[in-house]
Amino acid sequence: MKDTKFLLPSKFKKAGWWIFGITLALIIVYFAFESKCNYSINDIRQLFGMESISSHDISFLSSSFGPNDDLLLTFIGILLIVAGIFIGFSRNKEDDEFIEQLRYESLILSLYINSGVVLLCLIFVWGLPFLWVMTINIFSILYVFIFCFYLRLYLNKRSLRHEK
Repeated sequence: MKDTKFLLPSKFKKAGWWIFGITLALIIVYFAFESKCNYSINDIRQLFGMESISSHDISFLSSSFGPNDDLLLTFIGILLIVAGIFIGFSRNKEDDEFIEQLRYESLILSLYINSGVVLLCLIFVWGLPFLWVMTINIFSILYVFIFCFYLRLYLNKRSLRHEK
């Protein structure tokens, strides 16, 4: 088996699932208590003497984002990316050439699926909803890869059980 230098150790996968669970809880809290959130990333930036930039400085965003959305949404985005990388790019305990090939094929499949979704959205979605689609697109390729890889891994393991 080739040495896969770019994969994380397998223990990162468990940490990734924990981070993903915490992130889902934060998303639920955000939507449940959206109007009560009083902190902004600008508060943090001002604490460190950085320039204050809010979504109200950009006219086309001001109608959809409030001044208090920045901090939690940024934190959720960071956690989603870190969790996805930990889950998707950690070694499996029984890595071999077959799993490496599955990982490669799943990555290519996720690129195709994501590109197709982007093409459809370019044709059918305009304006501010398109901005939301592109924001979701940042995370979707990673999670489509995770879904494809684990689905294919599960289906292959199940078919091997049936052959025995």
